[in-house]
Amino acid sequence: MTEPTVNEDQNPLTKPKFIISAVVVAIIVALGITLALLPKGGGNPAAEPSNSGSATASTQPSAAAAASVCGLPSGNQAKPATAPTDTKWELVGKVAAPTSPTEFGPGKTEANGLRSCFAHSPTGALYAAANMTALSAAGKADLVYEQLALPSPERDAVLKSSPTAAPNSVTAQLAGFTFRSYEADRAVIDLAFKGANGTFVSIPVPLQWYGGDWKFVVPATGDTGARQITDLGGYIEWSGV
Repeated sequence: MTEPTVNEDQNPLTKPKFIISAVVVAIIVALGITLALLPKGGGNPAAEPSNSGSATASTQPSAAAAASVCGLPSGNQAKPATAPTDTKWELVGKVAAPTSPTEFGPGKTEANGLRSCFAHSPTGALYAAANMTALSAAGKADLVYEQLALPSPERDAVLKSSPTAAPNSVTAQLAGFTFRSYEADRAVIDLAFKGANGTFVSIPVPLQWYGGDWKFVVPATGDTGARQITDLGGYIEWSGV
């Protein structure tokens, strides 16, 4: 596939404001990096990010917290090999997010737009990652860090930095996914987003099951490995737009 042409003036994926809106899953803003400076995908995925953060023993999930906080069933524990069937989508701002309130989540949607409570399963983790990115792009990164991030010094540092709201002009949409890794209480899900001009970007999302829900893990390095990619090779295509 021919590599899409990157136009810095038109492509929202390479603009600093988009990077700020995506910080909840990429943590790029902490390093002052824009996608224009990241390596373009050449078939070799970025190194798998650490999803352990620097959480202490007090922040590790306990047996009492294994069940979903809103009662969602754990369901199938196999990683999806194809796109979830009959996916329903809702716009969060301008980004389409998957929704399955009684099976995968979000089981809770607050008046302020916060979407939480996802099933303790690979598909539940996938839905959590997609909804977290959509919330961030909709200008709710602060809520995601406050409510959906694993407690850690890294998360506290980001909260002190006052995450910046996303611009309303962000038009990137989820295009596909792949699982970097999955264990009972940890996952790294790589989401591919497509910009309005056809450019793709990969954003790995590290998650940990904590307090009855999937939480975003702010990496100790401050970088999950987000990068521009040429196409959806290696990803399972999945989109609502």
